[in-house]
Amino acid sequence: DAEEADRVFFGASVDVVNEAGAARTVSIVGVDEIDTARGYISWVSPMARALLKSREGDTVTLRTPGGTEELTIEAVRYVTLATDVA
Repeated sequence: DAEEADRVFFGASVDVVNEAGAARTVSIVGVDEIDTARGYISWVSPMARALLKSREGDTVTLRTPGGTEELTIEAVRYVTLATDVA
C-alpha cells in the first residue's frame, strides 16, 4: 500500500534526528536479529515502540530509564538488511 510506505512498521529502516541534531539510522527487526553495531533494534525495544506507526516528519517521544528524548523521523524505507547468515 503506497499510503503506508512512509509509516514505520516491523522491518523498517528509520532515519531519526534527536533534539541535539544528532542523526542515526535504526532498523526494526525480530528479537533474534538484534545487532546494535548495525543499528538493528528489536521491535519490542522502547525506541522501536516509540517509532512504530509514526510517519516521516513526525516527532515521537522516546521514554527511557534515563529520561525522555524527542526524535524527529527524517525518512522511512524498507530495504533488505545485511546479515551474517549465509
